[in-house]
Amino acid sequence: QAVQKLEVYLAKTPQDLELLELMGDAYGFQSNWDKAEMYYKQLRDLDITNATYHYKYGGVLGKLAKEGSKLKALGLISKVKSSFLKAAELDPNAINIRWALVELYTQLPGFLGGSYNKAMVYAGELEQLSKPNGYFAKAYIYENSDREALAKTYYKKGLETLKELQCFQSDFPNAEHTKAHNNSVHFLAAKACMLHNTQLSIGQNYIQFYIDTFSSKDRETLEEAYLLQAQLFKLQNKIPQALASIDKALSINSDFKPALKEKQLI
Repeated sequence: QAVQKLEVYLAKTPQDLELLELMGDAYGFQSNWDKAEMYYKQLRDLDITNATYHYKYGGVLGKLAKEGSKLKALGLISKVKSSFLKAAELDPNAINIRWALVELYTQLPGFLGGSYNKAMVYAGELEQLSKPNGYFAKAYIYENSDREALAKTYYKKGLETLKELQCFQSDFPNAEHTKAHNNSVHFLAAKACMLHNTQLSIGQNYIQFYIDTFSSKDRETLEEAYLLQAQLFKLQNKIPQALASIDKALSINSDFKPALKEKQLI
């Protein structure tokens, strides 16, 4: 419905930046990456000094690279990287842009420019802007580079810092603080609770917050979130709730092997 309304207004003012951004966002939430890319490219070309436009354009190209053929991905990676780097240059205080660079350099294979060292540079920048984001970014890098002990250490640091900053309370994450975080930090906070078998009810609040606010721009899939929710329930010996969460994960992806394995374990 939003797209239909926006098309009417854009026909009258085709270079309206706010309308173009909303159109790109609307198509992004529908996971229609080709259409989203078209509008974000127009945005970027109309205002090349706007960091957010470069970030959104790079993000949607990343989605196209991830879901397309390997040949298509090879052609897009350099554009993704240059878009994120330009966005970071234009806005030195943007948390989401630095998270995007952490994820990009962590996930890319070396021959395409991936580098854990470069990812760590942006994790360090994140730490300067927000300690929880920085610590969780480092945990993410260490986990993906198979350095589990260091990953657990930084998961714990991130969790402790969130507590110090009162980013969660006993009943629900503090709404004012959560606005400052990439939504994936809520997932990682819940994961930290699970890995260290501590503050499990708070971990549940965080994973529920992630699920409730989940959108196409989030890194971890919804089935992964339900799996983590099940693992937290299991640690609290809430077996029926754990199985219900596993079933939700499997209803999204019936061949999700980690969920199938967890169901057997439960």
